[in-house]
Amino acid sequence: MTAAEARTRGAWLAAALDEADPDAIRSLLRGLTPRQALRVVRAAAAAQGGRLRIG
Repeated sequence: MTAAEARTRGAWLAAALDEADPDAIRSLLRGLTPRQALRVVRAAAAAQGGRLRIG
């Protein structure tokens, strides 16, 4: 996974967390290795100003 892919998925994950959409969250993380998922979650936190917020 490239850095750009992680940022893109991170932005999508941040949007899914804002909407509290569990299906979207699962689909974004499905099939990723733990390391890739961590990169995506970190990118999502960065997109939300450094903290993950749900809802």
